[in-house]
Amino acid sequence: MNRRYLSYSLTKLGDGLYGIKHIRWGRQVWTECIVRKDHSCVITNELIKKGERAYRPITNCGNRYERITPAFFEANQ
Repeated sequence: MNRRYLSYSLTKLGDGLYGIKHIRWGRQVWTECIVRKDHSCVITNELIKKGERAYRPITNCGNRYERITPAFFEANQ
């Protein structure tokens, strides 16, 4: 696990919608999506393959291409 992503707070906002407060990103809303290319989860470093579900930030900031696996959110509910 990547240690720089360990400090966060997570809030469920709705179905497939989460709020994350993080030291690097600030406060952001993350929503469920289907990935269009292979990604690596920014928290668990797990591979997310094209066509699988993942979460992405609703933003136009520098981390708009980062993805998080659904297992991360399911484990923290």
